[in-house]
Amino acid sequence: MRFESINTLYEAALRDERIVFITGDFGHPRTEDFKKNLGGRYMNAGMSEQHIIGMAAGLALEGMKVFVYSIVPFITLRCFEQIKVDVCYHNTDVTIIGAGGGFAYGAAGGTHYAIEDIAALRALPRMKVIVPSSPWETRMLMPQIIAAGGPTYLRIGRGKEIDFGENEAPTLGRSQVLRKGSDATIFFAGPIGKEALDAAEILKQCDLDVEVISMHTIKPIDRDAIALRAGNRRAIFTLEEHSVLGGLGSAVAEILAELPEHPVFLRFGVQDTWPVLFGSQTYLRNAMGISAMHVAEKIKKVLL
Repeated sequence: MRFESINTLYEAALRDERIVFITGDFGHPRTEDFKKNLGGRYMNAGMSEQHIIGMAAGLALEGMKVFVYSIVPFITLRCFEQIKVDVCYHNTDVTIIGAGGGFAYGAAGGTHYAIEDIAALRALPRMKVIVPSSPWETRMLMPQIIAAGGPTYLRIGRGKEIDFGENEAPTLGRSQVLRKGSDATIFFAGPIGKEALDAAEILKQCDLDVEVISMHTIKPIDRDAIALRAGNRRAIFTLEEHSVLGGLGSAVAEILAELPEHPVFLRFGVQDTWPVLFGSQTYLRNAMGISAMHVAEKIKKVLL
């Protein structure tokens, strides 16, 4: 997803002289092309995230389309006030690309976990929150993000995520069905979709037909898709590599709470606790109960 987002951005920058790329001392093979071929439109501002956001907003106010790039917890929460005041309050054309969502940098420990970022940025007026599920989805959404402009947060993985297959091209603000099903629906956000799809396959062995939907746009969220499933599913579930507070699960719950009727609803995510473990992303997903097997077992208890 890192390669797809930055490669697409570089290609767009070759055509659009307004595009500026600022990195927080965070490398990528394509950044060398930015540096070599785009001169003053590439900047490495070092580990100074608050300064980076201020720079980005200033450039955007002068008519540039600015993209900033670093590791999620540092380019979101460390400079939250600057994002709120400089980017959102002034409605500037700044896109924040945060790499390593969830436990992608799990071996580095709690300082590098990214499990509160969606909740924080989703609360900001004017901010769009985009969480692609795969490299292909990232590649398809990037031109739309560039064209839409305005305050945007793009949360991607660390790299080497798998593609789930190429379906109908995704559209910002609309969810993407990856697996059809009629008994229940799992809405998910990000590369953890592989766990959702695997869980649906496990449940198929119990004669449970579970739909899997990528909610790649958490804000503005696809309210219609949620309301439709609320009327014809036995249960709705959300799965995310993020806290259960304030993320996708909360966004879906807010919509369901306003509907006259809704089915059983359950959120899968990191509970309201500090994870004290560290290790691989797979290990931490298991430890936090958001792996395919854990999800399937809990869904069985709801539906059977």
